[in-house]
Amino acid sequence: MISGLVLAFEQIGDPRVRSIILRAVLIGMAVFIGLMLLINWLLAGQSVVDIGWMDAVIRFLGGSAAFVLGLLFFPAFAGLVLSLNLEPIARAVEARHYPNLPPPRKEPVVEIIVNALRFTCVTIALNLLILLIIVPVLIVPILTIPLIPFVFYVLNGYLLGREHFEFAATRRLSPGAVRALRKQHRTRILLCGLAISVLLTIPVVNLLMPVVAAAYMIHVFEGVRSDTERA
Repeated sequence: MISGLVLAFEQIGDPRVRSIILRAVLIGMAVFIGLMLLINWLLAGQSVVDIGWMDAVIRFLGGSAAFVLGLLFFPAFAGLVLSLNLEPIARAVEARHYPNLPPPRKEPVVEIIVNALRFTCVTIALNLLILLIIVPVLIVPILTIPLIPFVFYVLNGYLLGREHFEFAATRRLSPGAVRALRKQHRTRILLCGLAISVLLTIPVVNLLMPVVAAAYMIHVFEGVRSDTERA
């Protein structure tokens, strides 16, 4: 698991990947900042009172809420960037580390669109669930400390591991075979998803993660497939 992550970060120096990284970083930053500004405007743009300090408090709470919501929904946009850039990243990884592989299967356009939309919708749904869990327990702060990391990292780790693995595996296998392989190695894939989820919360590193995660999951998939064939 660790070796695949190291190889994925090393792939950043590949000239074929640098342009993808730049594009992914710019898109991710634009969407994240745009989402924060939009939520901030919706929550704090219209003051409901004509008291200076109250207006400042409302604006501060609105800005804080915008940042938290933007952070929670960032994986959805990271996954969307990933879905649009998986193929060139995968080809660069395979050319460097798996040059003897045959050409990947041609995915129907409908399948690609459905997978990308499913990933985004499931991510948004899970992060809404996170909000529904976190907000009520804020009245008991002692519960918040252990709950927030558990909910954020475990749920997103499960989601990111599953969806990133399927994005990588469907290039080589049919959807049914991909699901069977994922279920067979669910623990390993979950741990890989947790690694991606944690790295997504590290400033600067998280801007590179859509590309790194795509490369990482190519290594994970090839490792899982190799282990399964040997077994």
